[in-house]
Amino acid sequence: MSTSNTFKIIGVIVVGGVLFATGYFWGQSKVHQQMATGRSSEGSDVSGMKGMSDMPGMAGMNMAPGTAMVSPQMQQLMGVRITTVEKKPLVRTIRTVGTITYDETKVANVHSKVEGWIDKLYVNYTGELVKKGQPLFTLYSPDLLATQQEYLLAIKANERLSGSSIPEVKAGAGSLVDASKSRLALWDISDGQIRELEEKGEAQRTLTLYAPNSGFVIKKDVNQGMRIMPEKELYTIADLSNVWVDVDIYESEIPFVRLGQNASVTLSYDPSTSFNGKVSYIYPYVGEKTRTVKARLDVPNPGFKLKPDMYVNAEIKIDAGRQLAVPEEAVLDSGVRKIVFLDKGNGHFEPREVKLGAKVDGAYQVVSGLNEGEKIAASSAFLLDSESRLAEAMGAMAGMPGMSMEGMAGMAGMEGMKGMEGTKDMKDMKMSPPAKSGGPMEKKAQDLTLTLSTQPEKTRTGENVIRLKITDRNGKPVTDAQVSFQYTMNMAGMALSKADAKASKDGFYETKVNFAMAGEWDVTVIVRRSGQKEIQEKFKVAAAQ
Repeated sequence: MSTSNTFKIIGVIVVGGVLFATGYFWGQSKVHQQMATGRSSEGSDVSGMKGMSDMPGMAGMNMAPGTAMVSPQMQQLMGVRITTVEKKPLVRTIRTVGTITYDETKVANVHSKVEGWIDKLYVNYTGELVKKGQPLFTLYSPDLLATQQEYLLAIKANERLSGSSIPEVKAGAGSLVDASKSRLALWDISDGQIRELEEKGEAQRTLTLYAPNSGFVIKKDVNQGMRIMPEKELYTIADLSNVWVDVDIYESEIPFVRLGQNASVTLSYDPSTSFNGKVSYIYPYVGEKTRTVKARLDVPNPGFKLKPDMYVNAEIKIDAGRQLAVPEEAVLDSGVRKIVFLDKGNGHFEPREVKLGAKVDGAYQVVSGLNEGEKIAASSAFLLDSESRLAEAMGAMAGMPGMSMEGMAGMAGMEGMKGMEGTKDMKDMKMSPPAKSGGPMEKKAQDLTLTLSTQPEKTRTGENVIRLKITDRNGKPVTDAQVSFQYTMNMAGMALSKADAKASKDGFYETKVNFAMAGEWDVTVIVRRSGQKEIQEKFKVAAAQ
């Protein structure tokens, strides 16, 4: 074949294909126009077609651009679900992880406010649980002993001078008693110890210091007999009846977190047990590396199960109230626009641009674009968008000026195509065989002959019986095979169906299949025999409406 002839044939085919497609789309719009008027372009009566406007859903229908028509069978194959737009309570859950730490408001450091020596140690190991007022240690201090003696002397002097006729002397004696007592109190000598000192009238060599609050000893830096100074920290006691949990919140979720919101904490090894708390503080900075903001949860800790430095899982519940909402899978988000598909009835789906708010547990809050009670497709938005774009393109081509259906009755009648069928170039072109709507189809595979037929012979939508006859090279039936069928339509989103065949007499294998819609179906036959290579052969079957 010469190069010029090849290009000529390709050019004619391309132009012819474009004209055919354009004429088809134009013709579809023309048919709708004739249905509305009841007259054809030549003036002939098409009132029978006009009667279609009386069909449910056809009368007065004014479809928006891009409206897709999807049959019930196709909706089932695409997995389209319909839902009603309605108001419902929206509760957003922020799930994160955190670390347990001490409640800093319940941590106490124990110091001696006077120099001395540890005489006896009552709490002598880290981790011991102490109660408020429990003895920690006894202290011997020369300064403390001298102050006790001064206090006792001041009491005696006050008793002697209380009857003095000179007011200044009487007042001075009383002031000396108060000064000595205040000095003892400032050294953490309790009122009970001071009363005991007054009753005995004798200075104590050692005095006991008590725990300022309840909790666990998380730090101990004192031993019996040790000399201590006021600046030395002896114990650190932390109350773990309440703990803090520092959790990480992503920047995008920070606007939803507020002080006082309820939160729950669970441990990885015991997710069934939950500890309830509240958000008590949000840190005013973002982590440089993690790009998160820390929030503090105030959590009661019964039984001290929550231990500092533990990792926990946390959830913060955010109640957004009752809002108009749609499922997340109903929204097609292009990054610029957000589209949902309204169910207009009778298989028509209209694209609608919407403005959405926050996403809350698999649903979007609707700000505008939808009204309560409207029905939308709750799934398969991507497939519906494909159908919508196809419908919009068809509508645009059908409305192109200068298009005419005259002379488009068939491709064979187009100028430039007449007489081409007999040329050598056309004979050399191999076309795909069309699907058969009836009659057996035969293929050779290995040393077997596979003959496929259907019952009824002219295949229709719905349930059909597929029969496969297998014969060997001598024409004898093969009865030891395992046969299965796979069938689908060659289109986006179409699911692959499978069926196993049962052997009947004379080498026939048959099963029931369901062709959900009219059109060309690809049927793949799979034959397995012991010790033989698996056979897969594809047949095309046309199902009529």
